[in-house]
Amino acid sequence: MKTTIHNSFRPLLVAATLVAGFALTAHAAEFPQVHVSYADLNVNSTAGAKVLYQRIRAAADKVCDVYGDRDLGTMAAAKACKTHAIAEAVGTVHSPMLTRVYESTTGIKATTQLAALR
Repeated sequence: MKTTIHNSFRPLLVAATLVAGFALTAHAAEFPQVHVSYADLNVNSTAGAKVLYQRIRAAADKVCDVYGDRDLGTMAAAKACKTHAIAEAVGTVHSPMLTRVYESTTGIKATTQLAALR
């Protein structure tokens, strides 16, 4: 699937299927999505990239939240969903500065994380 970026994107949160219980082969339209705009940001600056990273994290929290469920399996699936959603969204933006913010925040190389998700 190819995504075109025009100062905003819709990160496809495939890992949300783990939380929601959908089959991995389900159509993409069935997966939860959150529109994250960054038209107001300069993602080539550290400050702009940090703001966008926080927006991405908030969107992942919203889509992957398990709403108070304390089952360890569900909580692990929600964490995996968030990790996947954030890594996918960062990769979708194609911003070296955002990638640096992601890597410095998580301690994980973006290329390694994205390769693990494929």
